[in-house]
Amino acid sequence: MLARNRHAFTLVEILCVVTILAIASAIIIPQLSTRDDLKAAAGARVVMADLIWAQNRAISTQQKQYIVFNGQSYTLKYLDSSGTLQTASNPVTKNTYITTFNVASTPLATVSIGTHTFAGKSSLCFDEMGTPWGYDGSGTFSMNSDGQIGIGCNTQNLTITLSAYTGETSVQ
Repeated sequence: MLARNRHAFTLVEILCVVTILAIASAIIIPQLSTRDDLKAAAGARVVMADLIWAQNRAISTQQKQYIVFNGQSYTLKYLDSSGTLQTASNPVTKNTYITTFNVASTPLATVSIGTHTFAGKSSLCFDEMGTPWGYDGSGTFSMNSDGQIGIGCNTQNLTITLSAYTGETSVQ
């Protein structure tokens, strides 16, 4: 009678593989759940998209567009024909164009707006040519230096820079 050789994994080999997988998952899984760098980058993309939209709207409508910051939110506004500041409508949701950060149960729950300054003012205006100006609620002020908006998520911080003359945005 011929003896058959059966090839199989030993218990020690199986335990080694399971141990290696357990160590790898213990290292990788916590890093996946706390990706603050990705959350901060997502917040920066939201702000940059809104800035670009406001700038393009100023050029296309030939009306000044305002980005008014208030705590952890900002509102996109424009002057109507009577000179009254009105809140713009979001073209996607058709609701008022307000973006809010750091609110529980939202995609930007752990992302916050840090310091923001435009010619020493806390809000921003794009003129009919798309040029950025500082805005303080009473008037616009020429930007002689680049504007900045801080975006953060726990220990990760990014700075959006808005070019003083062209309104070009970049993130660092």
